[in-house]
Amino acid sequence: MSKKIAQNEDQIIPAEKWLVSFRKNGRSFIRQFRAEGYYEAYNTVLTYAEKRKAEVLWFKEKRNCDQHLNRNYPELESVCVYCHAIFNDKEPVPCYDESCKALFCSKSCVQEHCKFRHSA
Repeated sequence: MSKKIAQNEDQIIPAEKWLVSFRKNGRSFIRQFRAEGYYEAYNTVLTYAEKRKAEVLWFKEKRNCDQHLNRNYPELESVCVYCHAIFNDKEPVPCYDESCKALFCSKSCVQEHCKFRHSA
């Protein structure tokens, strides 16, 4: 029985990390996301900006941004670990426990998470 190749490796386009800067309510913020090329990145950025009513300042591949290369930014859209809400018009709130990598939409979700997950 012969095995079939799922995809031709020459046609696979790797997903690159992209950075985008938005302005909303006079406040600017940077987010990162993955896209396979310029047109997919462009579509992702404009869709997000339209949904969130934000102004796009710039977007480019992270590897071409020397001053931003070694920094991690929040994802374009994050999901709260506790309440499963999609958010990112505000900064994610990390868990109080340093060994836990979970991100939350609010301090109340962090507190509830810690009460159930990290209580001794």
